[in-house]
Amino acid sequence: MKFRRFVPDSILGWLALILIAGLAASQALTALAHNMDRNEAIVEVADHLAAERVATFATFLQHTAPVLRPSIAQSFSGPSMSVEAANRSNVPEDTVADGRLGRLTKSVSERLHGTDWQEIRAAAGSPSDEQKAKGLMPIRTSIALRDGTWINFEFSAIESLPLATLRVIAWTACSVLLVLGLSYYAVRRVTRPLEGLTRAAESLGRSGRGEALQETGASEVRRAARAFNEMQGRIRRLLEDRMQMVAAISHDLRTPITRLKLRAEFVEDQEQREKMLRDLDEMETMIRETLALAREDANPEPRGKVDLVQLVADSVEGLDGVTVEIEPALAKGAAVIEAQPIALKRAVANLIENALVYGREARVCLRETPKEFEIRVEDQGPGIPETELERVFRPFYRLEPSRNRESGGAGLGLAIARTVARTNGGDIVLANRTEGGLRATIVLRK
Repeated sequence: MKFRRFVPDSILGWLALILIAGLAASQALTALAHNMDRNEAIVEVADHLAAERVATFATFLQHTAPVLRPSIAQSFSGPSMSVEAANRSNVPEDTVADGRLGRLTKSVSERLHGTDWQEIRAAAGSPSDEQKAKGLMPIRTSIALRDGTWINFEFSAIESLPLATLRVIAWTACSVLLVLGLSYYAVRRVTRPLEGLTRAAESLGRSGRGEALQETGASEVRRAARAFNEMQGRIRRLLEDRMQMVAAISHDLRTPITRLKLRAEFVEDQEQREKMLRDLDEMETMIRETLALAREDANPEPRGKVDLVQLVADSVEGLDGVTVEIEPALAKGAAVIEAQPIALKRAVANLIENALVYGREARVCLRETPKEFEIRVEDQGPGIPETELERVFRPFYRLEPSRNRESGGAGLGLAIARTVARTNGGDIVLANRTEGGLRATIVLRK
């Protein structure tokens, strides 16, 4: 589980991880292979050059009078190579030249001409700290002439080279960053339409409405956007047809209900007359709220700037038993969102009225989180069973016995309030308070 924290969770993140890992591995392996081949070639060339110098000096000294050899050898000596004509070798007799030293001995032998050479020896010395820091290795080479003179050479050969220099690392990093920048631009162009598709799907899921997507981007993304727009159109037509049918039925029922009320007035039994009128009033309330829901769905209110501090103040105006708490940081004008002003105010007012009906008192709190604003309405009523917290948002759903038709309403208030909240990019959540009562929270995105 801890490892998953470092694993990307989006297409962009995965593509970035794949590109970074692939480019870094590719560049590292390419640079490593190239530098290894380069280092081997440089060492081989350096050995050939050293062998060429050794053979040249030895040939010259072989043709020089023995008495002049020491002084001439001294004149050949320099910072990169010391040359000495002596009676003994500076390389032990039992030294075995193999590997690189063997190849160096063979290279010197190939460059010496004639039969005046008796023996060639080569050995590696112990490097000093300075030579170690520079990656150098001291090599001693001795060539025995026929007259018994030994020509001794000592020079520093390249032992190893760094696999990467700061310049190579810098150029590699620049190339990786350049490719990543171009790749990021390309990936963003591909994934941006997907983000729009995600937002549109979330909006459609919350409110049943959404704007048509632009069919841009790669062919697969265009097909997905086209399919989403077609699906959204079908859902919208289905909802419109359903709400129009409900509105038409509700509207047509108002006339016979009015006639029934008139006829009920002529019923002589007072008890039966009151029951009939009460049932007809209840039916009329249900029809009125159904028509309100249909109108809200068919003709949504335009959006505008909404100051939540002012909205809360307007919602509690004229109500007794309501206390308001607003975070000090949320002064007037500090909590403004894009929303439907009238519909949102009606939703907040509905929650406050419910709290007053079932809890007699209500506390309204406006607070801010990093991404959202929250309007909390708390009461001290009986609360709602945990299993019913979501069901009460269903149209015409009622709880018994604490919240029944005798208290008024048709069971559409919470359904309308949640529809309004979701249409404005938020939601409503119900929860029972530990100290008793119910808390209704309207969550609105910034």
